Formats: sequence, structure tokens, C-alpha cells
Amino acid sequence: MGIIRLDSIRNIRDLGGITNREGKTIKDKCLIRSAQLSFADDSDLDLLYDGYRLREIIDLRTHEEIEEAPDNCGKIGYISLPVITSFMDGITHEEREAHQMPDMMRLYEDMMKKEEQIDNFRRIMEHIMDNDFEEKALLWHCSEGKDRCGMVTALVLLALDVEYEKIKEDYLETNTTNIPRAKQFYEQIRKEMDEETAKSYYQAFIADERYLEAAFRSMGENYINNVLKIDKEKIKAFRKKVLI
Repeated sequence: MGIIRLDSIRNIRDLGGITNREGKTIKDKCLIRSAQLSFADDSDLDLLYDGYRLREIIDLRTHEEIEEAPDNCGKIGYISLPVITSFMDGITHEEREAHQMPDMMRLYEDMMKKEEQIDNFRRIMEHIMDNDFEEKALLWHCSEGKDRCGMVTALVLLALDVEYEKIKEDYLETNTTNIPRAKQFYEQIRKEMDEETAKSYYQAFIADERYLEAAFRSMGENYINNVLKIDKEKIKAFRKKVLI
């Protein structure tokens, strides 16, 4: 797992180097995750293009989020594949008046079991698996690179037979960048509203192991095969392309 240090793109890392249950390793410069690229500058985009072979950005946000803060992709290709198509309080980040955030564990459970999201996760996963990784890397992102991006990443790692503890390690790495931001939001909301609301905002901005556990409970056994119904041969081909 490699953190990519860029000035204009937050929470960005290469999944290369993560090993699976069989001891096989994800290749570098194939699978990249991040927060939104709305403020990406050309020099950082050129670094990703030239240094990481990045040729496609997958935007997991709602259409409203994209309209409010469109990505700057430079010469890198772009595709919109939303996990959630409309506002979901606590997960999506459309501009809304501040109020107390809902329970994040419940939101993660709902995100993984609602039919629309299941269809969208299937579409996203198949798109990632079908990529020609000999030719190019992919990057997927949501707004903070935590919830939707985090669960797409968890599914990618599951498909590559990575154990839960390593999936959790990658998920919690988001806190390196998000906890300082969460603290800022907490202080800002506390000045304007009550302590309970401020705490709910803090919790919505961090990666918490309990959220991931709730998602996995909701997913049940063999989510990729039994729920997403992704063909086993496609999974096998995906592993062959990105594992060494």
C-alpha cells in the first residue's frame, strides 16, 4: 500500500504491494484510490499520467456533487459511475444546511444491501475488472475518499482474496488525512450549533472500524459471488491481471 504525496489531491494511494491470502502481491501502478479531484492541478495530474500510467478516473459521486465540484482530469480519461444516485445524508456531500448527521453504521449497512447500490457496485466492479492493466492504471474516488471509495476498494480487495485485516488497514489509512479535517469541522460546527451535532459531523468525516464491520455484516458471506453475482471466471482473470 503506497501513499502518493501530492499537493492538490487528498487521500490518494496505490494499492500496489498489498498481499493476499495466497501470498500474491497486487502490482504497483494499477489500482489507485483517492478523494475528489476538483482541485487537482496540472503538475499532479501529469505525475499520475506519466509516473503511474493513470489513464482513467472513475467518479463515484452523485451527479449533483459532480455539478457542484467537477473533477479536473487534465488529459486523463473520465467516467461517472455513481454508487448512489441521489442525496444520502452522511455519505454524499452535496451542499446542504448543517444539521445532525445520521448513524453511520446504519448508513453503511444500507449502502451494501439496497438493490440500486448492489446494481451500481456490480457495474463498477465489472468495469474495474475489465480494464487492461498492462496498458493503464485506474483511479476511483468519491468526495472524501472514505465511504463509497472505501467500500469499492474493500470489494476490489475482496475480489483479490485479501484478508479482512488488510482491508481494514487500508480503510483506516484514510484517517491520516481525514482526522485533521474532521477536527476542523467539529470546531466549526460546535461554534454554530450544539455539541451533539458537532460530534456527529466528526464521526461522519472519519473512517471508523465499526462502519466497515457494519458493512461486512450487511454483506454476508461471498458478497461478490452471491449478491453482486460477478462471474467467477471474470474474478479469476482479474486476479491474473493484477497479482504477481
